[in-house]
Amino acid sequence: MADHDNHRERLLTLMEALYGAFALVQALLEDLPLPIAVPDLALGDGEDTPTKALLALDRARQIIQDEPIGETHRRAFDHLILDWFTAYELIVITKIAGPAPWRLDAAEFSINRVITWIEVIEGDELDDDES
Repeated sequence: MADHDNHRERLLTLMEALYGAFALVQALLEDLPLPIAVPDLALGDGEDTPTKALLALDRARQIIQDEPIGETHRRAFDHLILDWFTAYELIVITKIAGPAPWRLDAAEFSINRVITWIEVIEGDELDDDES
């Protein structure tokens, strides 16, 4: 039972990190030269599902291609969003199929990649001459 509680606690921690990362992604998208607004990630049932936010985030991947930023910057945003989606999907699968250690490890790995992309974008570690 203790192992189950540990997996549940780890899943909850990863979910919190994922939702926190989503807020940071929203802020980065809003700070683009042509701001992109993505609705909040609703966590409830019924009309308050995350569908609108997920579809908007996917659409942002396409819109970013028209941003007046460098290609490296565009790719960083694309990878950031894809890694966020990967972590989200793994957490959803974990909630449905159970907290297998590899799912939690993979979700954590994806969240860490999201954090790395956020740090790269925020730190302007991309080539300045491409902007």
